[in-house]
Amino acid sequence: MKFSLGLIVVVISMLFFYVRIAILRGRKKKYEREYALKRRKVHGRSKGAALPQPAPGTPPFGVNSWFLVVISILVMIAGMIMYNRMSIFGIRLINDETIINTYSAFWYIPVALGVIALAFCITIDKPKFDEDE
Repeated sequence: MKFSLGLIVVVISMLFFYVRIAILRGRKKKYEREYALKRRKVHGRSKGAALPQPAPGTPPFGVNSWFLVVISILVMIAGMIMYNRMSIFGIRLINDETIINTYSAFWYIPVALGVIALAFCITIDKPKFDEDE
């Protein structure tokens, strides 16, 4: 397999995405531990009081903006179209060879930007304490 600059940039952006997800998971676990400790300190509860559980099927992550998710996915698709020399499903979108040769060489830029933008769209929900409600 031949490694090119574009492939390396996309792999690094994917690694950034997964590192960000791992950081968010660690932060969520930290928040849950802090919540459990604060809940045990509330007067009138036994130390073995069960912690509130999220509803079944609730995703572990949230989304800041669905608009930005859609935009980042469209940007990644545009990069893939550029990688395929401006064609999708065998249909050529642009017929000018100079434009195709000029822009298809930089397919990795929109793909990497879309992945990084998608990484910043994902968030976690901080647990709410009983006093906050």
